[in-house]
Formats: sequence, C-alpha cells, structure tokens
Amino acid sequence: MTDGTDIAPNAIQFLDWAILALYAVAIACLGLFFARRQKSSDHYFTASGRIPGWASGLSLFATLLSSFLFIGFPGQTYERNWEVLMQQFMTPLVVLFVAMLIIPVFHRRIKISVYEYLEQRFGYGARVYGTLAFLAEHFFKMGVVLTAMSLAIYTITGWNQDAVIIGLGIFTISYTFFGGIEGVIWTDVAQGLLMLAASIFVIFFILFFASNDGASAILGAAIEDEKFKLIDPEFDMSKKSVYVIIWMGVFHFLLRYTTDQTMVQRYMTAPSVREARKSAFVSIGACMIAWITFSLIGTLLYGFYKLNPARLGANVERADQVFPWFIGHELPGGFTGLILVGLLAASMSTLSSEFNSFSACLTTDFYERLAGKLENKGRLLLSKCIVLGTGVSAIALALLLSRHGGGIMLLVLNAWATIGAILGGGILAAFFLGIFCPAANKRGLYPALIVGFTLTLWCYGTAHEWIMLPESLSFLKYTWHTWWLIGFSNILVFVLGYGLSRIFPDRKEMI
Repeated sequence: MTDGTDIAPNAIQFLDWAILALYAVAIACLGLFFARRQKSSDHYFTASGRIPGWASGLSLFATLLSSFLFIGFPGQTYERNWEVLMQQFMTPLVVLFVAMLIIPVFHRRIKISVYEYLEQRFGYGARVYGTLAFLAEHFFKMGVVLTAMSLAIYTITGWNQDAVIIGLGIFTISYTFFGGIEGVIWTDVAQGLLMLAASIFVIFFILFFASNDGASAILGAAIEDEKFKLIDPEFDMSKKSVYVIIWMGVFHFLLRYTTDQTMVQRYMTAPSVREARKSAFVSIGACMIAWITFSLIGTLLYGFYKLNPARLGANVERADQVFPWFIGHELPGGFTGLILVGLLAASMSTLSSEFNSFSACLTTDFYERLAGKLENKGRLLLSKCIVLGTGVSAIALALLLSRHGGGIMLLVLNAWATIGAILGGGILAAFFLGIFCPAANKRGLYPALIVGFTLTLWCYGTAHEWIMLPESLSFLKYTWHTWWLIGFSNILVFVLGYGLSRIFPDRKEMI
C-alpha cells in the first residue's frame, strides 16, 4: 500500500482472473443444467412450483438488492449518515403484513402474473394499468443496475464502461434465456451468499488490516462526525427528513412485496403458502444483514480516509466511487477477484429476474390476452425472445445512463419516487381495494385512478416547475417533499375508489 493520490489500481492478478473465470463457468453451467428442464412456459416462469421457500427467499433478497447495494449504500453513508436506513427498517413490519394477508390470496388466485388479480377484480383495464406501471419503472431500473455496476468496475480496474455493460448484459441474457426462472433462482442463491460474504470480508479488512490506525481510531473518526446518526428529530414536510424517509419506506416495500412482478413471481415458485411465507421472511432477514453491512462499509471508509486522506485519489469526485476505489487500491492482490465476483453477482441477480419477469408480463398480460393462447412450444419460444429483446434494450439504456454525471443513489431514489408516484401511484390502492374491500368495483376504481394520476402529476409538475403558475395561483403549488406523494396518492385512490364503489355498486356478484 502506498500513500499517493495518483495510485494505479491493483493489477488483476492470475488468482483474480481464476476466480472470475470460475464464477463465470459455474453460472454458465447452472444455466445450461436448468435449460434441459425448460419444456413449457409455465415451468420457464414458475418452475412448476417446486422451489423450496428458503431458496426463493434468497432469490427475493438477491432480486431486491443489486449493484446499487454495492455502490449506493456505502456512498450514502460515506457522504451523509445512517438516516436513509430508516426506510429499510420499516421492511420487517411490511413483510409480516404481506406474508399473513397477501401471499395466501395470490397463491389461490394467480398463476404467473400478479396483474391477473387486477383483471379478476376490476377488468382488463386494471391489468393493463398495473403491467404498464411495472414495465415503465423496472425498465429504468435495469439500466441503472448496469450503469452502477459498470461505474464500480471502471473505478476498480479501469476497464471501459461500455464494454463492461455490453459484456455483462450479454452474459446475463444468456443464462436467463436458457435457464428460465429455475436457473435464475438457483444462481440468485449463490450470488446472494456471495454478496453477503463480500461485505463481511471488507468490514473485517477495513477494521483490522487496511492501516495501522486500528479499529477504534477508524470508528472514532466516524462517530466524531456523526456518521452513525440515524434520526434527526427536526420535522419539516418540505425536507428529506427522517419522517418522509420512513413514510416512503413503508409504501416502497408494500409496493415491492405486493405489486412487483419480480417479487410476487417468487411466491408462485414455492409449492405452498407456508413455503411462500418462508421465502418472504428469509428475504427480509438477508436484506437486513446486507443493508447494515454495506452501510457500515461506507461509514468505516469515511473514518479510514479521514485518517488517511492522501490515500483517496484526487480523481474520486463522488461518494459512490469511494468503495470501488478502495477495492481497486487497498485490497491485496488476489482478493480483488472475490469482491468483483460479489459485485457481478449483485448486478446479475437483479437483471436476470427483471428479464424473466418482463417476459412473463409481456407474454401473459399482453400477447396472449390480446392475440390468443399459443401452443406450448410457441409460447416458450416467444418468452425467450422477449428475454432477449428486454436484455438488449436494457443494455442500450445503460449506455445512455452511463453518461449521467450525478450520484447513482440520488438518481435512483428520485427516479423511483417520480415514476412510482406518477405512473403507479394508485397500484397499491387497487390491490388493497380488491383484497380487503369486497364491495369495490371498477366503477369506483377507474375514476379514482384518473383523479389520483392527475393530482399527482400536478403536484410533481408544480414542485419541479414543469408547470409554471402565475403569482396569483402560487397557493396551488405543491411545496412538500415529493417523497410524500407515493403514499398520499395511494391513500387518495383507496378512499375515493371505495367511496365511489359504494355510491355506484356493481350489481354483478363479486368474484
């Protein structure tokens, strides 16, 4: 280890290349092994309900987290503090609620796509709305995952970002194309465990081997600057306070565990409600470990570089580049390959799930619903072709996003809040109306969705000045933090949808 700012990254040594090659071969073999079982599209999307709960739970964990975990969380806690984790700490309550009340309904009522349930309760229009909201949000997410991963690998190795995006995208498309959801889940299991192992290794290395300062000095430097701060009690509706973070956390994870095809599809791979519930509980246990460990990495890196400022390169301009810099410049030769594998695993687990779920939605919610059922071989071929097309589109988007100059964490959070609130601001309300309100009907839901969409768009438009108001109408401008809107929009749609359903009841017997 040296002490200059212009340090060349550790060369990728033979052992690193061997680890990367072994990982690539293992993932390829898993994909080919499960390719032999893909005889029908149902098996391609749900593995015929044969996946044990613990495995689908680890797959949920790996799907929920991504290269964003490797880059975003350390970057956030390095730059700020632990306050953002209050969003994640809401998840256990959400998962308990979903496991007890939502999962049994889905296991009884849907086959592949979660949006089938919306059609059963409110007609095909509701199904289209749910599917389009999912596709719009997750298409952007795929590009962000690839972009974050390429930025990290560039910072570690100096490899060309575009080449990394294209190479990893093609490799992930390949094993998803051949292995289906079964191949995705079992590779997710391995990849999820690799992510956790990588984070624990880095923590021990920073504390005990990175420098002569010692663990107490590194922790003390971080504590002195309040880097472990979790709650700021100041209440201000216009700021990103802990209260809006908690609020967003509740609704974000309700949406993920209730309305997100990549998540709900895992419930369908479990053989029973009990195993599906187990998958949800396993996922949140693993997620809590990962959120805490990767947040701790960012805080420890702050303490480390505060004590050793000359070892942070002058070309590190953003907080989300600090962890990749540390990997490439501080880890001893041979260990870089292990961390690179963990980073690749984080990206590939999310991308493979997205590709498969996109295919499930486009095949079942649109093509077959509008063009009619296909024969088994034709349906399977269509599903694989959609995986291929989705992957290529994600690569193209990532190449565009890689030119973005801001931090990945802020980009993801703001984009998710905007897309989720405007396009899917009533999707959670639609599911809750269907599940918990037998009297709810499309006469109530559809007008409520229109009102919710219009008001949410107005709030975002005035807050970000997409819509310019004259001074006389300035009182109509939305002035609170926009993260409140994801909850407010769903509450509005739920209340209005229920009220209109009572006023205009559907005389037909509810399903």
